[in-house]
Amino acid sequence: MKGRAARGFTLLETVVALAILALALMAIFDLNAGAVSNHAYTKKLTVATLLARAKMTDLEQELHDEGFSNDDDEESGDFSEEGWSQFKWRARILAPQTQGVSPEQMVSAIFNVPLAPGEGLGSLMESFGGGDALPPGATQDSGGIAAAMGPLIQGQFTQMVDQITKSVREVHLTVSWRDGAQVESFDLVTHVVSLGPGSDRNGGATGGNPPAPPPNQNWCDANGQVVPPANRFPGPRGQLLDNRNGQPLTPCGGGT
Repeated sequence: MKGRAARGFTLLETVVALAILALALMAIFDLNAGAVSNHAYTKKLTVATLLARAKMTDLEQELHDEGFSNDDDEESGDFSEEGWSQFKWRARILAPQTQGVSPEQMVSAIFNVPLAPGEGLGSLMESFGGGDALPPGATQDSGGIAAAMGPLIQGQFTQMVDQITKSVREVHLTVSWRDGAQVESFDLVTHVVSLGPGSDRNGGATGGNPPAPPPNQNWCDANGQVVPPANRFPGPRGQLLDNRNGQPLTPCGGGT
């Protein structure tokens, strides 16, 4: 009994123990490798997101400053200037496809009114007020009035379609990068509204500094006191400030 107890582990027991240890170490290694890989991917995805956001802002500003081209446009490049040359970008600026869209089709889509083949805008307008099912307060003459307004409404919708074609663009931005043997990418889509070169980022009227006031215009402080020219200095967007306290000045009556 003493000799058998002092014999220790058998070779089979040792091999089984080492196999279990190897499996445990491999599982721990896989977990660590996956964590490192996920961290690296998340970092690249974060960088790509920030770069895409900056590039989309630049594209929108470029469109507002330079205006829209008549046809679709495409640009591409990388982010070498930002220090991330492994990230690539491609932008497509798409014009609305309004060719062949008639005012009748637009009215039918907006108001969910079926459009029969060969039916004009006047007939669509009659469906709002004429026929057997009249809305409360309508008379039998409502359909005639609506039909008479058809040409006017058609002209308005034609102008609206033309305005959409000139002032709206759909921007598709794709950012891609290589992650090992795979190429990762994601897309951003936005719509830019601009009334022409120099318009603001909300599609408003042409920006820039406001028109200069008359040269003899008086400027007053918050107390209504006229501030002499020696105490005025220009501020942002053509506004005048009081150099004694930095407060903005407002035009006041009279002039010198």
